[in-house]
Amino acid sequence: GGGADGSMLIFPTVEPAFFPNLGIADSVNNLIPFLSQFPTITAGDLVQFAAAAATALRHGAPQLEFLAGRPNATAPAIDGLIPEPQDDVTKILARFDDAGGFTPAEVVALLASHSIARADHVDPTLDAAPFDSTP
Repeated sequence: GGGADGSMLIFPTVEPAFFPNLGIADSVNNLIPFLSQFPTITAGDLVQFAAAAATALRHGAPQLEFLAGRPNATAPAIDGLIPEPQDDVTKILARFDDAGGFTPAEVVALLASHSIARADHVDPTLDAAPFDSTP
């Protein structure tokens, strides 16, 4: 639970149950077998590599650089740390500043990455809805 450490794979009954993470259980369950098959790869590296590979498979998406070396999680993340989509800008910027001193421009860049994601449980009437209208 200290960042990009793969804690969702190491604690699969905890973090996927957090409201902002609803919908990631399938991805978590698909990745977990690779941890035992390749024990020298950390959970954090596996998640980041899978994300880079999945992004690269999207038509027109950039090829992301992957750098290995993340440690394994020692504890799950704390629920409530991820800002909600309906939070106001002030709250979101304050949380990202607290989490690592991110500037507003860096927060915008990070949140823009959600253009290639989807939401399964924000609106129960829209299954796998994109976070925005970007094609």
